[in-house]
Amino acid sequence: MMGKKSLALAFSILILAMPLTFSRVSATSPSVVILVSDNEADCTLTEYLSNLTGAPVVKTPWGVYDPNITTKIASYAPDEVIIIGGPAAVPEEYVEDLQNLSIAVERWWGKNRYETDLAVLRNATEKFNLQFQNRLIFVAGNDTMAIRHALKLAIKEKAMIVFVNRTANVSKLMMKLKIKTPKMVLIGTPIANRTIEKIRRQLREHLGEFNCSEIKLNITAEIALQAINATEERLKLAESMLENVTFPAAERKFELAKKQLEEAKKAYEDGKYGEAYGLAIAARAKVDFVIKFADMDFKKRLHTHMNLMLNRNLFRLKIQVKFMKNAGIDVREIEKLIEAVKAAIKNGDYDTANELMAQLRELIKEKYRADKSIIKEKHHPAKKHRP
Repeated sequence: MMGKKSLALAFSILILAMPLTFSRVSATSPSVVILVSDNEADCTLTEYLSNLTGAPVVKTPWGVYDPNITTKIASYAPDEVIIIGGPAAVPEEYVEDLQNLSIAVERWWGKNRYETDLAVLRNATEKFNLQFQNRLIFVAGNDTMAIRHALKLAIKEKAMIVFVNRTANVSKLMMKLKIKTPKMVLIGTPIANRTIEKIRRQLREHLGEFNCSEIKLNITAEIALQAINATEERLKLAESMLENVTFPAAERKFELAKKQLEEAKKAYEDGKYGEAYGLAIAARAKVDFVIKFADMDFKKRLHTHMNLMLNRNLFRLKIQVKFMKNAGIDVREIEKLIEAVKAAIKNGDYDTANELMAQLRELIKEKYRADKSIIKEKHHPAKKHRP
């Protein structure tokens, strides 16, 4: 049975707080905002896309919905939001929120970070008419340090970043990207040696003598510590999400991740920074599994508790209304409707509560649409130029 602890959990989840000439493309008309999780691979693609187009980026914790992120997006008063990553990374609640505000939403993703990478390259080329140089950067999709280095190099050389793993098929990748004889760079740290070696071998088989260079990175103490700290923060989140979830597989993964993180810390103390980095990255993957399935279990159970679900949905809308009020918009009529919804929920009249909730969403949509200019000026005022 879901009681006060479950309600607290629900609210805690809510309030976390081709060889052509390259040119920059503006994404300001119509205005576009990019939403992405803090997953290192998706984040890198998004930062690169933002660098190319000028579109602002809003980040959300991987696998976690936070209504305050919706209001941050809404503050730009965009015409469209592009989501990078699948529903497991960027929850579907964001799509619901944005569409309820009459903001068009487009999601670019694949079944994993490798397919998402290809989807972003393809869609970005088509949507923004981006033109890349005939250069490819291959990097292991779970190698955080190498991914960050790849971003810097891609910006400098106007190249395509291609995430790979040990099952990657270079021939198929080249066909999908419509690249025949590119200049290529392989980037990796020691944890990706096997992956990079396999890609190097495939490239030789596919192209024979080819124009390819390799960058080998060493793990510093700072990089190892960053990986450990990032995983530890995710572990805390996963632990809080497991409090009301009965999912043995997730619980086992959590314990394995916890143990692996402790091993990473020990390796770091012993000065084995490469080992510490690898262990922290591996633990992070297990933690993401826990968060994904804990959230799935929670949402499944949520739908069987009407009171809890209605209160959760109302809370999401109240965050939006508070944001609009702070922007100077008259929301008195909306606030009256909120009180009516609250009363209906309290009285157990869920049919009426649902009807009023639909009216509330429509009223919020109308207000936001009518006063988008006020919101944008409040949060992102136009720069005033000196005469």
